[in-house]
Amino acid sequence: MTTPTFTFAIVNWNTRDLLRQCLDSIRAHGAHYDIQILVADNASSDGSAEMVEGSYPEVTLVRNPGNLGFAKGHAPLFELSRGRYHVLVNSDVRLHPGCLERIEERMERDPDIGVLGPRTIGPDGQVQPGCRRFPSLAFQFREALGINRLFPRHPWWNAYKMGDFDHGHSRDVDQIMGSFFVIRDSLVRNIGGLDTSFFMYYEEVDYCLRAKRAGFRVFFEAGAEVYHEGGASAAKVKVQTIRRIMRSMRHYYRKNHGGWTWLPLTLILSLDSATHVAYALARRQQPLTTFKAYWLAWWDVVLFRPADF
Repeated sequence: MTTPTFTFAIVNWNTRDLLRQCLDSIRAHGAHYDIQILVADNASSDGSAEMVEGSYPEVTLVRNPGNLGFAKGHAPLFELSRGRYHVLVNSDVRLHPGCLERIEERMERDPDIGVLGPRTIGPDGQVQPGCRRFPSLAFQFREALGINRLFPRHPWWNAYKMGDFDHGHSRDVDQIMGSFFVIRDSLVRNIGGLDTSFFMYYEEVDYCLRAKRAGFRVFFEAGAEVYHEGGASAAKVKVQTIRRIMRSMRHYYRKNHGGWTWLPLTLILSLDSATHVAYALARRQQPLTTFKAYWLAWWDVVLFRPADF
């Protein structure tokens, strides 16, 4: 059995039409590669699994028993993966011409790169922020003040999200976004797959940190480009999204920096909640929903609720 160059791994939840576009894109741009395509469907109710079975016979479909989230959803796909490069792909992503060629070229040239991310273009035609520094309590405090929302490109106030980052240049970074996340097979053999104690969010941050601790590089490749719709599954449940982000954030800090971070993080998140509600009020953008989301999320953190749901 030959080894595919790329394994594309997609976890889907109720994004049938976007998933179809994603698979068509992989078909088109991966036509001259030996590729493997894996889809895990998290018990979608929109006919996603049936669409894959009926229209994409080359795809290996895994039907999960419920909405297992991102990390657990991907777990069986890591086990099935045979490619030299295992690519986590969101269902709302489409490849641009030359993307795979540039990724293969970079990964072949620099064998110490363990994780790579391309430049992502949003629906408005603008580049989406694709890199961040690793989280810290100092960065989290600056984020909580909300000043970065007023000055998104400021190098100090928005240092965590790398507001002044030039997406036209390839370089090493701390972390890349998980919408199109290329992993070298030797890294998977070294550290395994995603930590399934995360339901969604921060699992890719954790993976980049694990990769660096294992001696691999994390790299942003400006020459490779994909389209990303953004938030296709998460947009359906805003309150749950905020709660999952905060639970995953607390779990990330506890796992990687120790239990002592709980108290300062809780205080920082109190401030963060207040500024988000104030911002929503000022802009008249669902202030009641925002208050509910952050109020429930704050209690999740205070009560140490797990991050895997």
